[in-house]
Amino acid sequence: MLPWGHAALGYLLYSYGLRFRRAGPPTGLATMLALAVGTQFPDLVDKPLSWTFQVLPGGRTLAHTLFVAVPFLLAVLFVARRVDRRTVGDAFAVGYASHLLGDTLWQLSQGNVEVLAFLVWPLIPVGEPEYDYSIVEFFLQLELTAGVAFGLAVTAVGLVRWWRDGAPPLSSLGVELAATPEETTGGRD
Repeated sequence: MLPWGHAALGYLLYSYGLRFRRAGPPTGLATMLALAVGTQFPDLVDKPLSWTFQVLPGGRTLAHTLFVAVPFLLAVLFVARRVDRRTVGDAFAVGYASHLLGDTLWQLSQGNVEVLAFLVWPLIPVGEPEYDYSIVEFFLQLELTAGVAFGLAVTAVGLVRWWRDGAPPLSSLGVELAATPEETTGGRD
C-alpha cells in the first residue's frame, strides 16, 4: 500500500474505532499528527535504511516485524499513559498497526500468504536485497495495478470519512470548511 492508502486506512480504523466506543470523531492536532506519523512509521524507518543506506535487506524488515513493532508499541502506549497523553499514544499505535495490516490486505485477498513473512523477519529472510531502488525511482516507476487501485479506493473512502468527521485537525486549527454532510443532514448517515 502506498503512503496515502496507509494514511486513509489508519484514519478509517481510528475513526470507526472511536465510533464503536461512542467517543465521537477524531479531534486534536497532536492526536491527528500521531495517527499520521504512525501510519507511515514502518516505511519511514525501513525504506531509507534499505533503499538509501543499504543497512537493511528490504523495505519491509525491521520496523515491519512483529519482534520490533509489538515491544515498540507497548513502550509508546506505556509512555503515553505516564505523561497523560493516552489519546496520542493510542492514535500512533492504531496508525502503526494499520500500516502492517495495509501491507498485507491486498496480497491476502489474492491468496498470497507468503507476504506475511515480513512480520517475522529475520526468522524468515526477505528475498533479494532491494538496494537498486531509490524512493524517487520507486514513484517514477509506479504503475496502476489492481493493488494500487485498491489503495486508491481505500484513500477515497478515507477522505470521505475524514470530511464527514469535520476534517480533523483542520477544524481544531480554526479552518472553516464548507458544511459537511452531517451538518446538512442533521448528523444522519
